[in-house]
Amino acid sequence: MAEQTLEITYNIYLEAEDISQSRIMSAASYVKELVNNHNNSYLNRAEFDDESNLDDFSFRLFAKETITEETCKNTEDAKAFIDDIVDLLFDIAHMHSFLNMEGDFSILYNGERKQYTFCSESGDSLCDFNEQ
Repeated sequence: MAEQTLEITYNIYLEAEDISQSRIMSAASYVKELVNNHNNSYLNRAEFDDESNLDDFSFRLFAKETITEETCKNTEDAKAFIDDIVDLLFDIAHMHSFLNMEGDFSILYNGERKQYTFCSESGDSLCDFNEQ
């Protein structure tokens, strides 16, 4: 039974200071649309909390998700989860290199757990990943 269990968690934090109001709105819209339209059912359910402040020119967007299924409902998406979240984070870092990004994600599937942290500093269009 344990081999059919799926546990996914991810925490994604995005922030930037001293950016224009239009950039704040366009970046938030881009990230939300990218995630909501993602093909992976474990990623497209993410809900981002937007704590951006247009008056202070600060951008803050974050998502915290925990998904637990006694029996995995979508094996293809579970198998592709790591590749898909890495691609998603690379896309965000590449398109919005002014953002500071950090967070972590993990998956327990088929009795195997994989955990990663990630970060991308402002001005860097790449995202670094570290397996835990």
